[in-house]
Amino acid sequence: MELNVVQAMAAVLMVLVTTRALWYLLWRPYAVARWFRRQGIRGPPYNLLVGSLPECQKMIVAGRAKDLDTISHDCITTVQPFFQKWASMYGKTFLYWLGPTPALCSTDMELVKKVLTDRTDMFQKDYSNPSLEAVLGNGVVFANGHDWKRRRKFIHPAFNQEKIKSMSAITLECTQQTMERWRNRQQAEIDMMHDSDEIAMSVIARVMLGKCYKEAWEVFIAGKEQLKLATYAFADPPVPGLWYLPTRRNRRAWYLDKLVKHKISQIIEARLASGVYEDDLLGQMLQLQLQTCSSGSTETLSTEEMVGECRTFFAAGYETSASLITWAMFLLASYPRWQEMVREEVVREYPAHRLPIGDALGKLKLVCYARTYSHLLNYIWCI
Repeated sequence: MELNVVQAMAAVLMVLVTTRALWYLLWRPYAVARWFRRQGIRGPPYNLLVGSLPECQKMIVAGRAKDLDTISHDCITTVQPFFQKWASMYGKTFLYWLGPTPALCSTDMELVKKVLTDRTDMFQKDYSNPSLEAVLGNGVVFANGHDWKRRRKFIHPAFNQEKIKSMSAITLECTQQTMERWRNRQQAEIDMMHDSDEIAMSVIARVMLGKCYKEAWEVFIAGKEQLKLATYAFADPPVPGLWYLPTRRNRRAWYLDKLVKHKISQIIEARLASGVYEDDLLGQMLQLQLQTCSSGSTETLSTEEMVGECRTFFAAGYETSASLITWAMFLLASYPRWQEMVREEVVREYPAHRLPIGDALGKLKLVCYARTYSHLLNYIWCI
């Protein structure tokens, strides 16, 4: 009798799991695609379990097999050829599939503007990929609505105009240290991508943790490795629960996640114990936290949330800054005449004993032009 009950429960459980899987993997994608088609939005067909990913990977491999002209700005056809192909086939707005998860891509500027300026909380941020959360941390980038406003209040003071100006001195110091290493090496060839990473990491470390940046260097090395592991994870088949399997890569990612959380928590606890908060990003959050608690407000940040904000700031700031430095150097190398003009302007306006800091950078017109064009050429998502 007991055996029959167990078998019946197992059969019911099997039916429920199978029904749920069929709904998630078959019926739901079909219903979503049909709903969008009724609105005139089409896209590549859905493939069971894998979605559009095999087609994406196939086009990426084919694109990288071609030689890219070094003076060509058409890097999208190599890095993300599927977006260009699908936009030409299905229009400015189309639907594609990250496994069984639908994704909408739009190059319609009016639609993009409407989404970004929406204040109704209709468009919620949903980062359900555990690999992405492990890199960015559970910070403001994941928050919505009131929670986003609460977290933003603690971060915003660190990015006012005066604070941003003070970062130029930190950037200058880190750049000078890198240039000094170049002189000591006495090498004709420099690995600019590696050194761009070093500069970006040094600046972000000092801005985020101030005098404690050396203690937290292990955190940034671990964060850099987390970014690399997350990149590999995005290419994995979208199998539900894959992140929780004890694979070699997952175990390494879990270890790094615990290490980063532990190290940043230690720094936070040490500052709270000493009562010396410093004037960096973490110190700004701790000071505002103290003021908020003193006023009796319940809108505070927990230690875990502070750790998440630090991880978000590192991941977002490091990757984009390193890419910008590399891209700017590539552009200057591609246009030697501009390189000479920019160098002449810097030497003319600021001799070796006078270095440009803060507002003084505004006098360098050609440098400002070069910086503007390096942004206009849309480097970040193409590298």
